[in-house]
Amino acid sequence: MNMSRPAFTFCFLLTSAGIAARASTNRLVYTTSWIGNSCSGGSNWVQQDIKAMAVTPDGSVYANVPWDEGGREVGVCKDGRIVGMAGHSHGWGYHGGTAIALNGKYVFIGESVENEGGHLNNTNSWPPKGYDWFGVSRRRRSDLRRGAPFAGGKGGDGDTLKGCFLVVNQVPNKTDANIQGLWANDTRVWVSDTFHNRVRVYDAEAMTPVASWGMPRPGQMAMDAAHTLWIIQKAGDGQAAHIVRFTTRGRRLPQSISFPKGVVPTAVCFDPRGRLLVTDDGPNQQVRIYRDLESKPVPEGTFGEKGGIYAGIPGAFGPLKFNRPMAVGCDAKGNLYVASNGSSGGGGTVLESYTPKGRLNWRLFGLEFVDRADVDPQNEQDVYTKEEHFRMDYSQPPGRQWTYAGYTIDRFWYPEDPRLHIWSAGAWVRRIKGRLFLFVNDMYSEALQVYRFDRRGHGEIAIPCGLFAKGHLKKDDANWPPNQPEKGEWIWRDANGNGAFDAGEYSSDGGRDAPPLWGWWVDGQGNVWQATESSGIREFPCGGLDANGSPIYRFTSMRTAPMPAPFTRLERIYYFPANDTMYLAGYTARHPHDHGMWKVLGRVICRYDNWSGGGRKPRWEVVPNYKADGSWEGKPASMTIAGDYLFVAYVEHGRIKVYILMYEWRPRWREPTKSSAAWRNGGP
Repeated sequence: MNMSRPAFTFCFLLTSAGIAARASTNRLVYTTSWIGNSCSGGSNWVQQDIKAMAVTPDGSVYANVPWDEGGREVGVCKDGRIVGMAGHSHGWGYHGGTAIALNGKYVFIGESVENEGGHLNNTNSWPPKGYDWFGVSRRRRSDLRRGAPFAGGKGGDGDTLKGCFLVVNQVPNKTDANIQGLWANDTRVWVSDTFHNRVRVYDAEAMTPVASWGMPRPGQMAMDAAHTLWIIQKAGDGQAAHIVRFTTRGRRLPQSISFPKGVVPTAVCFDPRGRLLVTDDGPNQQVRIYRDLESKPVPEGTFGEKGGIYAGIPGAFGPLKFNRPMAVGCDAKGNLYVASNGSSGGGGTVLESYTPKGRLNWRLFGLEFVDRADVDPQNEQDVYTKEEHFRMDYSQPPGRQWTYAGYTIDRFWYPEDPRLHIWSAGAWVRRIKGRLFLFVNDMYSEALQVYRFDRRGHGEIAIPCGLFAKGHLKKDDANWPPNQPEKGEWIWRDANGNGAFDAGEYSSDGGRDAPPLWGWWVDGQGNVWQATESSGIREFPCGGLDANGSPIYRFTSMRTAPMPAPFTRLERIYYFPANDTMYLAGYTARHPHDHGMWKVLGRVICRYDNWSGGGRKPRWEVVPNYKADGSWEGKPASMTIAGDYLFVAYVEHGRIKVYILMYEWRPRWREPTKSSAAWRNGGP
C-alpha cells in the first residue's frame, strides 16, 4: 500500500504450508495491512504527537503538532473521523507548533519557520540565514487550506501561503522560542511568548499589536464566561507551576490555582458548567477539575485513572488510562476530549472523547513513526515496536487486526531508560531461555538497547538491562547516561536489576571507538552481531542470563571474522543459528559504493552456509535493482528474510521486491528462475 503518512505497513506472511502450496505457481500470495494508526494512509491518517488542540461546541477537534511526516501538522476530526487538514505547513521551511486557537472566522496556528540552512533566501517568506521565526499563521475557518492574509504577513514563495504568517520571535538557529499558548475571540488574539516572558495581544483582523504584559513562563490559556483569561505559568526559577487569572488587557486578578507537589499542568479548558479542567502530566496522569472560580478556586475531583497508563497493570492500555496528556477540550454537551502523547521518539497520539460520566465515545491512534515491528517468536499474535505492544487477530480485515495492548516505557520508575534519551527506531523480539526480551536500535545505528520483561511485577513495562554503545554518547542531557566511560565503545549491563546506569556496571574495550558500522543483528539465541563497513564482522555471544534475568555480554567473549568475498564494504547482517546461515548485504568491487547517503543497504546480497564451520563462499548472490545516481530514488533501504523469501524494500513509494529462495538459480547467482528440479529443501 502506497502511503504518504507512516501508518506502519507490513506484509502478513502465510504459514509455511500455505506458501509451499502456492510457490509452484511462482507467485507469492500476501496481504497488506498496518498497525498503530486508525486510518490507512493515502489522504487519511491520524497525525502524530498532538501538542495542542481546540474543540468547538459541536465537537470538532482542531489539533496542532510540531512535525507530522505526511504534512498534517494541523488536522481536524469529528466524531472519530478525520475531516480535514491545513496543508502548506510542512516543508519549504514551515512547520507546526504547540498552540492553536479559533474564533468565528479564523484558525490561529502556532508555527515555526526556518530557511533550510540558508538555502531559502526571500525575506518576505523566510528568516535571514542563521535565524528562525516563531509566530502565528492565520487560516480561514471556512476552508482551513486557505490562508487569511494581512498586511505585513510573511509567506508566499514555494508551498507557503502568501502573507499569512505573523513573526512574533526572530531568534538564532537552535533556539526554542515556540508559542506556548493561544486564545482568540472575534476581536483579539492572545499569545504566550514564553521566550520573552510576555503575553502579547493582537488585533484579530489586522494582526497588529494592541497590548502586552509581563508574565514568567506563560503557557496554554483559556477564557471563561466572564471574559477573563486563565493562563498556566510553567515551573521554573525555583517556583512550582500554577495558574494565574488576568483581564484581557493584563490586570492580574486575585484568583489563582496552586498545585500539589508533582503536578505538571499542560493544558486548560472550561466545561459547560464553568469548571476549569487542567491536564496533569505528573505521576497522576489525570485531568484535574476546579470549581468556585469567581471566589477561591478549589479542586472538585479528577477525570481518568490515577496513574494513567501505569494504573492497575503497569503499561496495559485501557479506557481512561492517559499517557502524557497534552491537551483537553469540551463541547457544548460536556463531552470531554483528551489528547495524549506518550512518545519517546515520535508517534504517540491517542485522541479520545468521553461522555461527562466517563464512557468512551471514540478514540483515534497515531502511534508509529520511524518504527520497525517484530513478532514474539513464541506467539505470532504479539507484535512489538520500540514502545508499543500490539495484539493481533489475523482473521480480521486489513487495518483491523491489531489492538493496542501496552506501552512499554515507564519514565517515572525508569527515568534512565535509553528510549527517553536516544531517538529509537527498530525492534527485535527474542526469547532467551524461554524469556522475552526486546532489543532496540536507533536511526543512525549508534547504539543497541536491551530490555527484559517481568510480567508479574511490572506488567507491560520493558526494563532496561543492557546497552551497546559505539563510543561516548553525547546527548542533549549531558548527564545521561551517568557513569559512562569518557571515551571508547562500551557495554552497560544492569548488574543489580534496578534499570539504572550505576557505576561499576560498564565494560569497555581499551578506550577505542567501535569501527564504523551500520549493520546490527540479534539472532535467535540472543547473540549480537555487527557488520562493520571495512573491519569485518563481530559477534558478542550471549553468555546466558544473570540472577536478575539480564543477558550477559562481555568484550572478552567477542569473536571476529574478516570480511568475506566478494564484499568490500558491509551494510547489513542476518544470521540464523538454527541452520547456521549468514546473509550479508553491502558493496563489492563489481558493484562499488557510489554515494554519501546513510540508509542504503548496498548493491549486493549474499547467503553463506555453514558459517560457524568456516563457510565463506557465497551460496548465491542477488544484485537488486539499483539506480546509480545521487538521489534516494531507486535504492534499496532494508531487507529481511522470512521463510523461503527475501524481501528488499526501496526508499521510494514503499516498494518491496520479493525473491523466492526455493528454486535453482542461473549461474553467477542471478535472480531465481523455476527449473525442473522444483524443491531444494529451502535453499536456492
